[in-house]
Amino acid sequence: MEPTPRISRPGRGTVRRASALVALLGAASLALAACGSGASGNQPSAAAGEPVQGGTFTYAEVTPINNWQTQAARFYEKANVLNSVLDRLTYFDAENGELVGWIASKFEANADKTEFTFTIRDGVTFSDGTPLDAQAVKANLDALGLGVEAAQVQPNVDFASYKSAEVLADNQVKVTLKSPDANFLRATSSVTAGLVSPETLKLDNAGQSAISKIVGSGPFVFESEKTDEEVVFAKRADYAWAPETAENQGAAYLDKLAVKYLPEVAHRAGAVQSGQVDLVRGLQPADEAALAAGGAQVLPAKGVDLTANMAAVRIGSGKLADVKVRQALQVGIDRQTIKDTVLSDSYEIAGSVLNRAAPGYVDLSAELAYEPEKSKQLLDEAGWKVGTDGIREKDGEKLQVTVTSSNNSVVIKPAFELIEQQWRQIGVKLVNRAADNTFLATAMIDPNIEFFGTRQFAYGGLGPVFGPETNTQTLNADKDLNSLFAEERAAASDEEHLELVAEEQRQLVVDQALSLVLWDEVQVYGGAPGSHVEFTSGTAPIFQGAWKTGE
Repeated sequence: MEPTPRISRPGRGTVRRASALVALLGAASLALAACGSGASGNQPSAAAGEPVQGGTFTYAEVTPINNWQTQAARFYEKANVLNSVLDRLTYFDAENGELVGWIASKFEANADKTEFTFTIRDGVTFSDGTPLDAQAVKANLDALGLGVEAAQVQPNVDFASYKSAEVLADNQVKVTLKSPDANFLRATSSVTAGLVSPETLKLDNAGQSAISKIVGSGPFVFESEKTDEEVVFAKRADYAWAPETAENQGAAYLDKLAVKYLPEVAHRAGAVQSGQVDLVRGLQPADEAALAAGGAQVLPAKGVDLTANMAAVRIGSGKLADVKVRQALQVGIDRQTIKDTVLSDSYEIAGSVLNRAAPGYVDLSAELAYEPEKSKQLLDEAGWKVGTDGIREKDGEKLQVTVTSSNNSVVIKPAFELIEQQWRQIGVKLVNRAADNTFLATAMIDPNIEFFGTRQFAYGGLGPVFGPETNTQTLNADKDLNSLFAEERAAASDEEHLELVAEEQRQLVVDQALSLVLWDEVQVYGGAPGSHVEFTSGTAPIFQGAWKTGE
């Protein structure tokens, strides 16, 4: 992506403004013309030439998928596949930094962003032949905003402001929100806002979770499944409604997409080198150079739609109640050493809680510099004194904290091993349970676990990530932060919204130090020499435009 202009605000950091932010935040009569597809890629492959028709593309994911329900697609292994099965109302073009139409040929908002009107493309159908019209869109929006009680499906967290939808015509739907939400439009581009047929919405939870029963309008349709081994999809020959910025406006070039599972990280590079797979997610940094040297491709897909990787402060972490302790831990992390020791050139050190490529990113790098002596001073001021074993104590309690995370990231555990060493130098003991899924299962509901190693989807503001009381993965934001989140959602202009998103970042990273950021989110894929594939702003492969040579 080309660098975008920056505007500065004294005391707020530096804000990068997306080229078409008005499309995201929209004043009155925000309207964009019609559709496109899994378009402009986030990271093109090295393969070049004219697209090749036909063939089966084999993609290796890291873990088997046992719940395909749309709103549960906040995990890569689900989103990366559902991206090719479910279309959305809008699409975020990462290359141009703008929201464009997809199933909605245009969309517009009222002045205070409480009403949004979507005009639906003509001729779009679900794979079972039923029309994807205004009635179907309303049914989906109701499910996203209100949940489906009969199927025990909860509302989508990004649609918290949703009130109702009204069909104005066969091809037009108006959404009314309970309160202004400057981020609502952006959320309609998420895979978790994927559109399914009305019949799918009538299924119980088990039915909506089964890939064999989910009916979408996307470029691929379910063909077969071997539990915990693979899922095969066939191209939809009549697909003709890709996002407007997609190079391929029609059906997929590929005949089939085979999704296999490869949980052993040590085997992933070899699977590409041996020709067993055309694309694999989750390369180890140590394997990247060898893979590239052997003629294969290393493809880093930037997580524009996601926060940076971070240690997020958990609910109820009493040892971290004092902001000085949190600030001490923030500047007690040597991020450059983590980059040099654990990561690769595919990774970039975080400068904020948002990814550098995200609209509204604020560069706080200078305030994240490694300062162990400052850390020690802050801990002293907070009353934590060094004990005989080198670990600080206060009121008879050791300054020992625990981090938990899933094992999806191949670098998360070694990164926290380094942080463990760095924090010990300032008198803090870190219990590293990162990448321990067994521990994670219980830690998720234990408020006494201080940190959650994570990255989260964020479509504009940070309230849905950090604010909800039901969110046990990060923090339950305090009253002042929740007020800031509400103010940001209700921003009356693009400029005000940018300033408030900037303030959210400063509060979370610097002033309150509730997000100890590490590196910008990126998913590193390995591709066979003849594979051509690009990625969405959510790092999902765009198989509708993918092709391969040599078959």
